[in-house]
Amino acid sequence: MHNHIIAFFSPAGSTRCIANAIHHRLSEKNRSALLLDLGKNEQAAHEALASMLQNPCCLWIGSPVYCDHAVPLVHTFIDQLPAPASRCHTVPFVTWGGVTSGLALLEMTQHLLKKDYLPLGAAKILAVHSSMWSVAQPLAAGHPDQDDLAQLHLLVDHITAALDHPHPPGLALDQLDYLSPALRADAATKSLAAAKAAMSPLAVNEELCLQCSACAEGCPVAAITLNPFPVIDQASCVLCRQCVRNCPQQAFPANNEQMAARIADLAAKSDEDKVTKIFYS
Repeated sequence: MHNHIIAFFSPAGSTRCIANAIHHRLSEKNRSALLLDLGKNEQAAHEALASMLQNPCCLWIGSPVYCDHAVPLVHTFIDQLPAPASRCHTVPFVTWGGVTSGLALLEMTQHLLKKDYLPLGAAKILAVHSSMWSVAQPLAAGHPDQDDLAQLHLLVDHITAALDHPHPPGLALDQLDYLSPALRADAATKSLAAAKAAMSPLAVNEELCLQCSACAEGCPVAAITLNPFPVIDQASCVLCRQCVRNCPQQAFPANNEQMAARIADLAAKSDEDKVTKIFYS
């Protein structure tokens, strides 16, 4: 029987919710599963993973969609995966906030294939947009909901059944090439690095800051240190804006309403169906 490994990165909590739901469903089916948070403990995740890859396994790997792609940290994790000692399958999944899921699933799957991890399925799960916490009606409010989780359970059930066969059918990559030509072309021009270059770096207003460390404690990539005020390592920052969200003094200047309006405009221009979708052979 295959072991299951669920590796994920979740700045705002939606991807963690999905990882926990996968873990719970696997437990209900009496399948062993290990949860690995790729945030502040990436090295520990690799160490835990190395021993499990000596036996047949299924690697579930999840990321939020940022700038139409998986977070670079997730691709770094995939790039550093050791060659599996025995047959290993994979199921990539992403959470997205109702604008577009971009090229994230396709690129993750292609990357995993290059590392000899064979895809059996995939999922894009609709989740409340992580940058719209300050508005009354954020995109994808209420998601993931019970219908989203029901689809996720269906995927887990299919994957566990497929793994009971000696040669389970793989996922065809063309299933993940679902974007319209316009969205695909637009996604190809975007990246987290480009977004960071276009934005002014976040910096704390020292007159408002209480040095309470809430921003550092909530940073999913440990990019903030207090010296004595918060200093952000811009190279490590993933633009999740959890420091802005968690600051009790609103000491990080940010125009949340302007950002929410821009996100809503992008969603209106996107022709991708705003639904959860699972993929398998």
